[in-house]
Amino acid sequence: MITQILLQQTIIMFALMLLGLLLSRRGMITEQGSRDLSNVLLYTVIPCVILRSYMSEFSTEKLRAMGLSALIAVIAFAASIAVAYLPCGTRHRIENFAVAFGNAGFIGIPLVTAVFGPEAAFYVVSFSTFANLLQWTYGIVIISGKKETMNLRMVFVNPVFISMVIGIALFVLQPTLVTGTIGYIADGNTVLAMIILGYYLSKVQLRGLFADVRLYLFSALRLLVVPAVTILVFLPFPFARGEITLITLIAAATPIASSTAIFAQKFDQDYRRAVSYVCLSTILSVATLPLVMLFAERLLT
Repeated sequence: MITQILLQQTIIMFALMLLGLLLSRRGMITEQGSRDLSNVLLYTVIPCVILRSYMSEFSTEKLRAMGLSALIAVIAFAASIAVAYLPCGTRHRIENFAVAFGNAGFIGIPLVTAVFGPEAAFYVVSFSTFANLLQWTYGIVIISGKKETMNLRMVFVNPVFISMVIGIALFVLQPTLVTGTIGYIADGNTVLAMIILGYYLSKVQLRGLFADVRLYLFSALRLLVVPAVTILVFLPFPFARGEITLITLIAAATPIASSTAIFAQKFDQDYRRAVSYVCLSTILSVATLPLVMLFAERLLT
C-alpha cells in the first residue's frame, strides 16, 4: 500500500517538475525568479511545514518517538557518508557530496507528508536537521577541500534548525495558536519545490544528461546503494522497525540534494555537472523510490 501511494506521489511530483521546465522554457521563470522562489521555500514554506508537524497534542510516547527518529537518522547518515566516501574519497568532491546527501527538504518532506500524512513530518525533521548540520560542516570540507571553510554558525541560524527549536517548544508548551495560516503556507511545499527543480532541469542539455554513464553511476549509488546499505544496517536493530524507520528511509533514498549545485558554485567546482547530477537523479527517483520502499516494507515491518 505504501509503495503504491509513493509511486503515485512521485509521478505527480515528476509532472510538477515538468511544469517548472515548461514555465522556464517559455520564459515565465527567470534565474532571479527561481532564486526568489527558492528563498520563499527555504525561509517560509519549509519552516511552516516543520512547525505544523509539531502542532499536535503532547505525549511522552511522541517524545520518545522523536528521540528514536533522531537515532535512526544518525544511523542512516553514517551509512550514506560511508557509501559516498569509499568510492569517491577526496578525489571526486562533487560526487562524494552528491552521494552522501539526498534532497530531504525539497523532496523528502513532501513525499513523507503525502504518504503518511502531515503529522509524519514530525519524524523526518530530525533527518533534515542532521542533513543541514552535516552539509555545513562535513559537506563543506569535502566539496571545498579546506577545513577552514567550515561554518558552524550557519548550522544554528539556518531556517530548518530554528523552526525545529520553535516547533519543539510549541510541542512541549502547548500554547493556543491559530494554525490555519501556517497550514496554508505549508501546503505549497511540493509545488514550489518541484517547479524549482524543473527550472534546474531546463538549464541542462537533455541529450548530454541521458548519455553520460558517469551520471548514471553516481546517481545509482545515491538512489539504490545508499538505501540498500541503510536497510542492511537497520536489520540487526530491533528498534529499527515500523513507520518511523520507513519515514526515515524515504528521506534517505531521495535523489541528490539541490545544495550540491549550490555548494559547487560557491566553492568553484563544476556547477553544471552538479546540476546534471541533481536533475538526472531526480528523474530516476520516480522509479527507484517505490522500488526501495517495496523491499523496505518487506524487511523492516
